[in-house]
Amino acid sequence: MEATNSVQVESYLGYIQDIRRLSEFTVICYRHDLTQFLSFLQKRDLDIFEVTAMDARRFIAELLGNRNMKSPTVNRMLSTLRGFYRYAMRQGAISMNPFSRIEGSPRYRRLPSVLSRRQIVSILSVPVSTFTDLRNSVMFHLFYATGCRLSELLNANVEDLELDQERMLVRGKGNRQRYVFINVPTRALVVRYLEQRQQFLLEKGTSGEEDSHALLVGNRGRRLSASSVHSIFEKYRLKLGLQTRFTPHMLRHSFATHMLDNESGIRIVQQLLGHASISTTQIYTHVSQERLRAVYEKSHPHGRKKHGN
Repeated sequence: MEATNSVQVESYLGYIQDIRRLSEFTVICYRHDLTQFLSFLQKRDLDIFEVTAMDARRFIAELLGNRNMKSPTVNRMLSTLRGFYRYAMRQGAISMNPFSRIEGSPRYRRLPSVLSRRQIVSILSVPVSTFTDLRNSVMFHLFYATGCRLSELLNANVEDLELDQERMLVRGKGNRQRYVFINVPTRALVVRYLEQRQQFLLEKGTSGEEDSHALLVGNRGRRLSASSVHSIFEKYRLKLGLQTRFTPHMLRHSFATHMLDNESGIRIVQQLLGHASISTTQIYTHVSQERLRAVYEKSHPHGRKKHGN
């Protein structure tokens, strides 16, 4: 039974990766959630397609009973399992989704972390002495200049660049396409990178392979992976002495917040970020409001908060 359950999960993961084209990070999260569910089923000798609503409630109750499991994580796992069983229903394997009537914990939206202008300048000014340094610098510039998601930038190909128009075509969630724009300093850096990239691929012997189209390539000449990017960001966080977290998404958050701070309309930012709904973009207006309040309380004589007597 354990083997049969695993086969069904792998079939679903193949579907979301190859057919729905979800990001590598999303597939990893789904795999983690479903693996934990498989462990639950194995302990109870349950077939994955014979799970009842009561079994589903027991699983969620077990998660909620884990003090180390935060509500957003439980909600994500619940979403993963709803999606798995919706897929099973479409395949005709089951007639009822056992997780359909289970409500998640109330959601709260944590304000995204944003880097300061000074931090951004430091990040975009990292020294370049090797091809790898140049690639990393190009990556930082592109994240901040375009507001791309990690998956969008990693999936970008050289052919997606339109440098004469100072823009790049990206494919976002649901395979929706949009153009993002590249500023003049970033364009100059990309041109320099592309010149060295071709020679680098020839030296690695990968210039004729499929990955040779990838805009960002790793040290072996293959398309750069998400895990490599996270390692690069952590390396530079330590090198730059950043006391905050440093991730690709923080550069995306900073792009959106700084655009709004400079009076860009929220609809423009929505389109640049590739958000399907304006409500997703509105969280960045909250960030700006929080910053406005901080400036007010620091600067206005009657707005200053008193500390002590």
